[in-house]
Amino acid sequence: MPERGPDTGCKVAVVGGGPSGLTCAYYLARMGHAVTVFEAHEQLGGMLRYGIPAYRFPRKRLDEDINGILAVGGIEVRTAAPVGADEMQQFSQDYDAVYVAIGAHTSKPLDIPGSDAEGVFSAVDLLAGIGDGNYPDFTDKRVVVIGGGNVAMDCARTAVRSGAKSVGVAYRRRKEDMTALAAEVEAAMAEGIDMLLLVAPVSIETNDAGHCTALLTQPQLIGPVKGGRPVPVNADKEQVRIPADIILMAVGQDIVTAPFEEFGMQAQRGAFSADEFLKAPGLENVYVGGDCQTRPATVIKAIAAGRVAARNIDEHLGYHHTLAPQVASPAPFANDRTPMGRVDLIERPAHIRKHDFEDVELGMSEEEVKQECRRCLRCDHYGCGTQEGGRELYV
Repeated sequence: MPERGPDTGCKVAVVGGGPSGLTCAYYLARMGHAVTVFEAHEQLGGMLRYGIPAYRFPRKRLDEDINGILAVGGIEVRTAAPVGADEMQQFSQDYDAVYVAIGAHTSKPLDIPGSDAEGVFSAVDLLAGIGDGNYPDFTDKRVVVIGGGNVAMDCARTAVRSGAKSVGVAYRRRKEDMTALAAEVEAAMAEGIDMLLLVAPVSIETNDAGHCTALLTQPQLIGPVKGGRPVPVNADKEQVRIPADIILMAVGQDIVTAPFEEFGMQAQRGAFSADEFLKAPGLENVYVGGDCQTRPATVIKAIAAGRVAARNIDEHLGYHHTLAPQVASPAPFANDRTPMGRVDLIERPAHIRKHDFEDVELGMSEEEVKQECRRCLRCDHYGCGTQEGGRELYV
């Protein structure tokens, strides 16, 4: 276990128990500060638990990481503890500093007729339920997912594993325009998911009972390039009806800013404002980072924000802590400097993995682990791992 820093007596509140909040809490605790993490959900992990299905990120591995963070000591956790304007006001008075890292846990609405019908669900809500073990039953259902990002792929692949008779992803652009990782799109297609491309949602058809029966779409034509991407426009074709018993909306994620704006935090275009040191404008001891400040991005960027925030909060509190590496850096191999590529993890065959929620990827062998470790730059010994530098966030 890493050594704790000197007992500073400073107290810090971290709002949000996702990758950014937990990273910030970890580094602050190692520097000797007392940290309390407030998480609205029942469990820690943020989008790693409530946005990424277990078959992509095994919960056992996530829990190992979280337990490793908490093992440093000095971190109190309060789950099922949503925070609003009143709580923020109290935190700013009771704690020496506050770090807000609430992520982006709400879905963007799709304003089309029928979007409130029975059988129409938010992709974000679906994945959040799975995070607490509430798996859907789509047995023999025809499922259509609207969107082209990683969340859409996660929902589509989850629907396959939940017994759906057919699953299609409706997207208004081309496959190469999808924001989802190419590997995720390929994996989804390998599991039998249809990519329904160049179709824009128009409305949702319902039956007399108010349940969805189909997604009505307008075929698209790729138009001029704007902002680096070709913009789809309506094609001179008849609407396409896509039968559906379940429709999942995966058109983006939103950030709940209103309660925090009521407290006094500033937001622009739906995300919190912060300076280059992640300090919230106009507030003396409040910092903000992660998806709620950058908008939905990568996990590694959220982790980077948590480390930067910890560094600057420590400085704000009047300290300038660095951390002993606690590891011995091995001597370099004098005669073995062969460049090595990254180990490419093997996946279970699609026709097998699509029937369960077990790990898609097979783990590394001991030989592969040793080879991969030889590529490590030892950031736990040099630079960021010891809290040297890193006062600004570059994204």
